[in-house]
Amino acid sequence: MSMYKSFKISFLVLLLIFPLVSGETCEPYETYSITSILPSNGYVFIIVHHSEWICERVAGEQTLRRNVPDGEYNLYYLFNGSNLLFLGKSNPLLGEPSIVTEINGTFYILQRKQVVVPYKNITVTINGETRNITLTAKKTEMRVYRFDGCAFLIWNCTILEFQNGKEHAECNGTEILSYFTNTPQKRPSVVRGVIENGFMVFRLSNSTYKIPVTEFDRYVSGFFGSKTLNVLSTFHALPVGEGILIYYPGDVKVNGSVFISELPLMFFYDGKNLTHIKMYVGSVQEPPRCGNFSPRLTIPKSLIVLIGVFLMVILVYLGIKRHV
Repeated sequence: MSMYKSFKISFLVLLLIFPLVSGETCEPYETYSITSILPSNGYVFIIVHHSEWICERVAGEQTLRRNVPDGEYNLYYLFNGSNLLFLGKSNPLLGEPSIVTEINGTFYILQRKQVVVPYKNITVTINGETRNITLTAKKTEMRVYRFDGCAFLIWNCTILEFQNGKEHAECNGTEILSYFTNTPQKRPSVVRGVIENGFMVFRLSNSTYKIPVTEFDRYVSGFFGSKTLNVLSTFHALPVGEGILIYYPGDVKVNGSVFISELPLMFFYDGKNLTHIKMYVGSVQEPPRCGNFSPRLTIPKSLIVLIGVFLMVILVYLGIKRHV
């Protein structure tokens, strides 16, 4: 084989291999960031936005692109200083309603669940053989709660979508999903922390909280490395329950091998201990429901005292009369 032909073959091999080699530099990733924190009666609603970047081959090379619309969605949580509840997820780019909305200072929560259920059994004959077939439907259950420190059910609706395209809906009251078309994007009045003498210091209106920087290191350094101190200096805090919620206002970038529970987005400090708040995505949890209180007769304390004195007088009188 001539040197020219050998070079030509080697060059063609390189052309075939090069896109594969260049593709190795493309690393998909995801980002999570807190976009809203909404206080309500000792609780806070927390909205976390997720974005996804995926690899795509363009002109023989792997390049990153944002996975729109599927990779863009919001996660909704409710926190009271001790428990974190996952309220659900929605993708506004796919036309899905928000989970939380605020109307005139009052918060409302939308709980939405979808399952496939059997609804009808039919018997058919195929090639002379009788078979029983179960038809299914997609069942969507929606409930809306008004939240004032506890959740009070104000609307519910069940929709069955059949395989032939027909729908059957049973709803309690007027359609109110239009309230959830816009997600509130705002943060309350918060305090930015400062690093002083090895402590993270948050000065709120009534209290000052000092937390050793080393308490954060094991959660933050693995994600930000040498930039850890710079990241910590951007942390914010606001009072929640018997302590403060501390959160990172920026994006946390992760790859597919990192669990969402590991993200250093939120912490809670009760004045003594720092707790890393572990987010998760799974089964939707219901908010704390308002109890069903039956009407009670309220008796003033003064009347109770008078009744007690009256009973004592009667007992004393009866005792005297018995000895007489």
